Amino acid sequence: MTSSNTLTVALVGAGPTALGVLERLAARAAGRGLVVHLVDPFPPGGGRVWRTAQSDLLWANSLARDVTVLPDESVTVPGRVLAGSTVAQWAEQVGSALPGEVGAAARALTPGTFPPRRLVSSYLRWVLDSLTDLPGVAVHEHRTRAVDLVEHDAGVQVLLEDGDRLDVDTVVLAQGHLGRTRTDREVELAAAAATAGLTHVPTGYTADLDLSVLRPGEDVLVRGAGLAFVDLVTLLTGGRGGSFATVDGTLVYRPSGQEPVLHVGSRRGTPYKAKLDYDWAGPPVPLRFFTPAELTARFGDRPLDLRADLAPVIARELAWAHCTELFRAHPERVTMPWAEFAERFVAGADPQAEAIPDPADRFDLAVLDRPLAGARFATGEQLQEWVRGYVRADLARAADPAHSADQAVFTALLFCHGTIAGLVRAGRLTLRSAREDVSGWWMNLFSHLASGPPSPRSAELLALSEAGVVRFTGADTVVTLEEGRWVARSASTDEVTTATALVEARVPAVDVRATTDPLLRALQARGTAAEQPGTGRLHVDAGHRLVSATGGSAERVHAVGFWTSGAQVAAFARPRTDAPFFHQDDHVAQELWALVPAAAVRAA
Repeated sequence: MTSSNTLTVALVGAGPTALGVLERLAARAAGRGLVVHLVDPFPPGGGRVWRTAQSDLLWANSLARDVTVLPDESVTVPGRVLAGSTVAQWAEQVGSALPGEVGAAARALTPGTFPPRRLVSSYLRWVLDSLTDLPGVAVHEHRTRAVDLVEHDAGVQVLLEDGDRLDVDTVVLAQGHLGRTRTDREVELAAAAATAGLTHVPTGYTADLDLSVLRPGEDVLVRGAGLAFVDLVTLLTGGRGGSFATVDGTLVYRPSGQEPVLHVGSRRGTPYKAKLDYDWAGPPVPLRFFTPAELTARFGDRPLDLRADLAPVIARELAWAHCTELFRAHPERVTMPWAEFAERFVAGADPQAEAIPDPADRFDLAVLDRPLAGARFATGEQLQEWVRGYVRADLARAADPAHSADQAVFTALLFCHGTIAGLVRAGRLTLRSAREDVSGWWMNLFSHLASGPPSPRSAELLALSEAGVVRFTGADTVVTLEEGRWVARSASTDEVTTATALVEARVPAVDVRATTDPLLRALQARGTAAEQPGTGRLHVDAGHRLVSATGGSAERVHAVGFWTSGAQVAAFARPRTDAPFFHQDDHVAQELWALVPAAAVRAA
């Protein structure tokens, strides 16, 4: 039984989201005892998304040196119980000495390469083991699901799928990316496809999909050109025996004959921008306009609309970061003194055209966001050539430190993301904007500019396009079912594409009401948990406590992660950025430790 100086916690979910909470709980223990029950049917550490049982071809989307779940010296939260090791540091210091495939993969890794997700899983397991080994910390693993819980005055009882019951002081729901049932539209499409003898692959996590239904040589429409698309392409090409080779300095694809032909379309019509591929000494440009203080000075305390109020401020912030770095690192490419430029820019002008002769050196968010806007091509082949040229130019720029202003913009995007997370936590956004704009407009823009594919994947995509395995349908692609075929049309060309299969290359839209998670289904059925109205997200208050259908906050049940209504923060951090998720998890840990005096009631 728990003593009055020990906190017992059930963490539902055992992936990186849960590890972040566990690390903060351990950091705030201050000599007190901590007992944690990790509940997850998937392997603890990696959880579902980062499990070891997936293809080595699937990579993390950041360089090994840029991935950590541990706070470093930049993080302004109290206490650090483990050094802020990145995946690269772990691979060199720990992983390289391990036997078998993990050790071999760790030895092959460099700080500037993208680690396989399976290797990141081993890093996460090491973090978990290191936290478990801390004095006063006891971690118990339960490889099953939580199916219900009951909160009472002295604690919480958690019912597990295997029949066990856990009596704990408090519960944190940290399931990460949840499964969900198909939408009504997906059910309709599946039925229509079956009637027509066509294939429809609904939204899902790519590693979990059955791609065997896509036949060699089959024309397949792919709706979505983001990271799920990149994983899909990888599994359907390299995963089916195809290979890449460099011939006369150019990457070419050698097909296996088992690949389908992928016709990809999206709103933007182009792939996400490739990850930047060079070291940057910085320094990062601090936020000048998009800080809480500046926003309060400009807008007062009224609720803010992310699109109407804040999008122009974000655009100005990104331009400021771009120009600051351009003037600092490349003064030979500007014609105006920085002091004059900065004074005019801060006053509200945009003197880029006067001060920066080369348009390629100027920052234009509208062009970056919609590169195909207004473009029209007489043939589909002309569109293919344009997109290939776009990808080539993007790859060249991503590898060229002469364009280090892009790195400053990347870091500014991370800082802006932190500000938005804080605004969500503080309830500063309008309800509509919090519901729609954060996960919609903002995350789409952020992902396109700052969370695109590894540059080697973009190079492979270019080779696949040259080989005719991948074709682009253009911007604002619309897919219909006509005369027994999937049909795609776009705003970029009059060419119409037909196919016998359609793949929705996107993760499922968040809708906690449709989740397959048995615990959340039980809590919602009883009214203990509820959707934040209109958002699809699990309703939590500013302290991440679960909110019931009647609006009351649970005392002993918290929830964090992508499916909650709290700020949408990543479960990984880029080093030296004081990432928002450390602050979120620290706040939750502080609230949980405040329950320790109440634990004495149950211990007596």
